[in-house]
Amino acid sequence: MNFKRVCGLLLGVVALNRFAAESLVYKTPRGVEFEISADGLSAIRVGERVLARGGWAAFNAEQWFLKSPGPVKVGKTVEKRFEKIDETHARVTHTGGDLACVYDYSFAGEDVTISARVENRHETAAMDVTGFSGLEFTFTKPPQGVMNEQHITYFQAHGIRLCHPSEYSPIGGSYAQDGVAGVGVSPWRTGLMRTLILWDYTDWNQGQREKRPSRKLIYFAASPIPARGAQTFDLRLRASPDCDWHHLLEPYREHFTATFGPVQYKADPRWIATDYLNESKAAIKADNPYGFHADFRRIDTVLGMAKFCDLVVTAVRGSNGQGIILWGQGGEDPRGGMYRPDFDVLPPEVEAQWGMLTQRLHGSKTKLGVCTRPGEIALKRDWEHDQIVPICADDPAHRAMLWARYEKMIERGCTLFYLDSFGSSFEDVKLMRFLREKMGPEVLTFCEHQCDAIMPFSGGYSEATLNAEVTPLHYRLWSGLDRWEIYSWLAPGSQMTARLYEKKGEPPADMETPEHWMLTHHITPLLPVNDFERAPALAALQMQMLPNKAQMKAWEEEMAKAKRDHEKLLEELRLKAERQKKEEEREKAKAEKGL
Repeated sequence: MNFKRVCGLLLGVVALNRFAAESLVYKTPRGVEFEISADGLSAIRVGERVLARGGWAAFNAEQWFLKSPGPVKVGKTVEKRFEKIDETHARVTHTGGDLACVYDYSFAGEDVTISARVENRHETAAMDVTGFSGLEFTFTKPPQGVMNEQHITYFQAHGIRLCHPSEYSPIGGSYAQDGVAGVGVSPWRTGLMRTLILWDYTDWNQGQREKRPSRKLIYFAASPIPARGAQTFDLRLRASPDCDWHHLLEPYREHFTATFGPVQYKADPRWIATDYLNESKAAIKADNPYGFHADFRRIDTVLGMAKFCDLVVTAVRGSNGQGIILWGQGGEDPRGGMYRPDFDVLPPEVEAQWGMLTQRLHGSKTKLGVCTRPGEIALKRDWEHDQIVPICADDPAHRAMLWARYEKMIERGCTLFYLDSFGSSFEDVKLMRFLREKMGPEVLTFCEHQCDAIMPFSGGYSEATLNAEVTPLHYRLWSGLDRWEIYSWLAPGSQMTARLYEKKGEPPADMETPEHWMLTHHITPLLPVNDFERAPALAALQMQMLPNKAQMKAWEEEMAKAKRDHEKLLEELRLKAERQKKEEEREKAKAEKGL
């Protein structure tokens, strides 16, 4: 037998052995076993306990998001093939119907990365949403964690907008744990793409579903595969006896950072003043044509604007706040649509006083901000009313129109923006990435709604409730304190702001103040002008609790200098007014003498 023939036979034996192996069992450094077979990921074991069993396979998930799914059929799998590449890598092939799928399972540490190449062999139809399922987890008790669950009919009613990033799925990664073992699941190398991790109930009967310790894992990727095309979808899964959420979500944080990058703005933790200037349509009258609240909120008059500046500068700079955000800067629009998407359009009377506002605030180092509504546009519904419709985040003309509005307000001196009805959708994330690139890091924005993907590009706005009617007494962040903890861990340096909106019952005198609670949880307090009496105590708390003492000291010194400069400016304005008055009196006397 010659040498070449011997080598050929040996290589054939090696190849046969690779396909003869029925499974690959990988054991993590913490003793968790993953088993890969021809069915895919077929088992996860923690000690003697089977945490998960089943398989892993692709399916046409259009049926989950559309009432009438497309023609791409999966059908029964006619071919399943397992191949062991080495001790940390296995490959599984599934073929059936219009799909041919190759799954690569790669292990490292406590993680398995599943890379699924899905080929759509249909001659004419695309497959819009790909799903993966087959693995059922059984915990020792109903699991806890970040787990999306909903019935298929809910998804069919609302479509792919429920996929992350969305209000339904604000966090793209997921974890489930029972105190004994935990599982972390993360999309992997997707870029900005709609995905959804679902922990489906194994029993949807009323009163049973939440009590069951078992869940079915499903992963959706909403990226169309064209007819006769292919696409690769990756997923990373961690199983561990360490049930801490930081550990289980660590792969997702790596994916999140690679996808969205670091925080792209310079957060300022000092408190911010807020005020609502517009009153109502009923307030629109001949002597109040824009429906403003009375007195210092009449920024369409010289006296009103002067009073407003006096009030704000004294309180904000006197207690080391950073600035003020205005709602309804254009007054109440009789066509509706408040708060308006055309936020840069000001009444002529307001625009005439705007110079006083910017001079007084900027002269005292007080930031100015306004309410905006970036995700929508106002169109005429009828002769008297407008309707609000979404803008298209992918349309360059829409983005240019939106940026022109922000650019105009920045030119008017605004460096703080509240983003109304915005922040928790796929389209919002795309728009905010565009806006942040234009704005740079110094302009701060605060979204009314949040998802994790928005936080590297914008801070968040929320409201809080103090509930003194229950035991224990507590505060509640409407955006979710647990969510904010995860957001800030995923995007270090991101910012959340909140105002105390609701108080239930009368708290005892020794209860923690709202400002102390907010600062404890790294939330920037928002202080309405009618609560300015709380500002001095808040300034003292900031010095005590904010970590960057050097920065706080510098801000205090800046505040003191700005106060002196402001007093000097006011004195100059007073002397100028006196000189002008004397000059007018002289001119009047001359005129009378000439007569």
